[in-house]
Amino acid sequence: MKKLEGLIAAAHTPFAPDGSVNLDLIPKQAATLLKQKVRGVYVCGTTGEGISCSVAERKAVMDAWVKAAKGKLFLIAHTGALALPDVQELGAHAQEVGYDGVSVVPANFFKPGSVATLVDYLNAALEGCRKTPFYYYHTGMSGITFDMETFLKQADGKIPNLAGIKFNYPDLYMYQRCLRCCGGKYDITWGIDEWFAGAVACGAKSAIGSTYNYAAPIYYKIAEAVKAGNLKAAEKGMKKVCDIVDILVQYGGVAGGKAMMAVHGLDLGGVRLPCVSLTDEQKADCVARLKKIGYK
Repeated sequence: MKKLEGLIAAAHTPFAPDGSVNLDLIPKQAATLLKQKVRGVYVCGTTGEGISCSVAERKAVMDAWVKAAKGKLFLIAHTGALALPDVQELGAHAQEVGYDGVSVVPANFFKPGSVATLVDYLNAALEGCRKTPFYYYHTGMSGITFDMETFLKQADGKIPNLAGIKFNYPDLYMYQRCLRCCGGKYDITWGIDEWFAGAVACGAKSAIGSTYNYAAPIYYKIAEAVKAGNLKAAEKGMKKVCDIVDILVQYGGVAGGKAMMAVHGLDLGGVRLPCVSLTDEQKADCVARLKKIGYK
C-alpha cells in the first residue's frame, strides 16, 4: 500500500438552513481544497459530524464527494458508528463507490476492553470492505486509549487491509514508536494540527486535520521550514496555527471551523445538536480574526 503524503482535509458536512445535508456545496468544497493543493479528504469524521448524521445521509455525502473529487483527491470515508451493522453497511458502501480508504473510530459507549477485543471488533467492522485500505482512527475523544504500538503488533497480519493509523493523540513518543513499528510498514498520519511542526520533525509525511480546509498554505510553509532547518520560520508559522486553534477553542471547534470557510466564499451552515451553532456576529468574528492572523 502506497503511503500518504501531504495534507488531507477533514471536511465539514454542509447543512442547509433547515438542518438537512446540503450536498450542492460539496463540489465547491472540493474545488477549494484543490486550489490549496490539499492531497485528500477525510469524509464524515469528527469535523464532518459523521456520528451526528444518519446512515442514509452519510452515504449521500460519500457519493457526493466521489462525484466531485474521485481521481483528484485521495478519498477516505470514516465509517465508525455505535451500531456494528451500521459500520459494516457504511464500509461496504465506501468500497462499492470507490473510496481509496476507510477509517473507523470504534464504538465508544460499550468500549473494547482490550487490544485483542479491539482487533476482533475492527475485523468485524471491515467485513464488507476488505479490499480497501484501512486507517484506524486513534483519538482521545473516544475514550479508547490503548498503546498504538501494541495495537499494531497485535493487528499485524490479523487485519489484512490495515494500512495505518489516523493518529489524533498528543503523544509524540508513541507516534514515533508507531512510525518504526513492524519495520515501518504502516502509514501513521498525524492528526493534531497545533502540534504539526513537531510531528514533521519526528518523521510525519502526511497529516489529516480540520484547519487544512481553509489554511493549508500555512502548513505547507511550516513543513518546508522544518525540513530546511529554518526553525524561526517554523515557529512563526506555528504561532499562526495556534492563533487559529484559539478561535476554534473559543467557538466550539466544528462550528468555528465552518464559519472560517467564509474566507473562501463558502457558507456551510450550522452544526447539529448537541454542538451549538454560532450567531452571525460570532461567524463574522471568526473570519475577521482569521484574516488578521494573516491568511489570505
